[in-house]
Amino acid sequence: MAGALAGAGPWLPGTAGATVPLHAPEAMAQLHVTADGMLHGLSATGTLWELDGAAWRRIGDGLDPAAPLASGRGRIAGRSRGGGPWVLENGRVVAPPGPALAPHAGLLVLAFGLIAVAAAADGTCHAVRLEPTPAGWRETARSRDGVLPDARPVQFDPDGSATEDNGHVAVFGSPDAERYRHGVLGDAVEPRSLLLLEGQDLRTMARLELPPPWVFEDIAPRPIAWRGRRALLTVRAGPQGAQMAVAALAGAPRDRFELAALGEPIGLRNRWLSPSTDGLRLWAVHTPHLGGVARRYRDEGDRLASEIVAQGVSNHALGERELDISAWTDRSWVVPTQDRRGLHVFDLGPGDRVPRHRDLMLDQPAAELRRWARHGEDGIAVRMQAGGVVWLPLPR
Repeated sequence: MAGALAGAGPWLPGTAGATVPLHAPEAMAQLHVTADGMLHGLSATGTLWELDGAAWRRIGDGLDPAAPLASGRGRIAGRSRGGGPWVLENGRVVAPPGPALAPHAGLLVLAFGLIAVAAAADGTCHAVRLEPTPAGWRETARSRDGVLPDARPVQFDPDGSATEDNGHVAVFGSPDAERYRHGVLGDAVEPRSLLLLEGQDLRTMARLELPPPWVFEDIAPRPIAWRGRRALLTVRAGPQGAQMAVAALAGAPRDRFELAALGEPIGLRNRWLSPSTDGLRLWAVHTPHLGGVARRYRDEGDRLASEIVAQGVSNHALGERELDISAWTDRSWVVPTQDRRGLHVFDLGPGDRVPRHRDLMLDQPAAELRRWARHGEDGIAVRMQAGGVVWLPLPR
């Protein structure tokens, strides 16, 4: 499953420019890289595999392959095929019977527990905190406010970079199926509010409620560096389509969010953009399903100004909940071409110049990209649409 360069000339410095097959034992439904640099693959059958050196080893079974994995503190967490939490720790799998987790929601691993999205019998969803006890994992807190059914909670520390030991929980709430019926992210339910929940008892500490006709056309806010503190990058959508938005805490006790900056809307209703960030750079692919225009944003007061850096790329597949399938390294941004049969690798050198890029052609369409160092060499693990996995080396 090797790739070849498009055109003549060298690849980027320090690499041969060809993909390396990783010989996945099954068709993979998703990839995950832990904080200690281990590559995992979750197969379409619900089996969790770990790439140990040159060989894959099976480390767990019984997972829901449609629910995203989370990791931290030596744990890997997911949703079981039965719909409850699934936790791997110290080589042992624990799958308690409840609470029932929302099918497509994410999890967040904290120092002493997990944050998940629980689905009630009436269809409402709430954030829950789960903690380990001698008798197994149990629910210790539940948010009063409802959250998006497919929400991806993230840890957010407004004063610094969040770690596993600090920061609260940012999550989208107030799901609405009528205000903005677009449905490119898996369903037509979009959130009207952004919530900051206290990490222990999940009480609402701050919120931003969008008035009509706007929604957040998003499922996972992205923590970013912002004016000496931290903020959240997201997407607001309305009559003129989607626009980049930065939400930051405001007020004397910082008990509310405000829209600190907005990009220009695309201009047409039901046109979306997919943000991509490494926590510092603010990029997005406008209309990733219709031409795919990559734009680089910069902070200009209450305005996010942008410029075009490439066309014909796509970091999102229509109807999927994986919102950004591109990958960042210290000096590169790697994003699939519109047809997914190639990769644009942008060289992010110093300065404000438009970054140059090189193209790598793939034998099969790409479905997911993850930064992963193989044998100490930086690179990108690529999951193909058919479930195979290859690795692309990149310079440091």
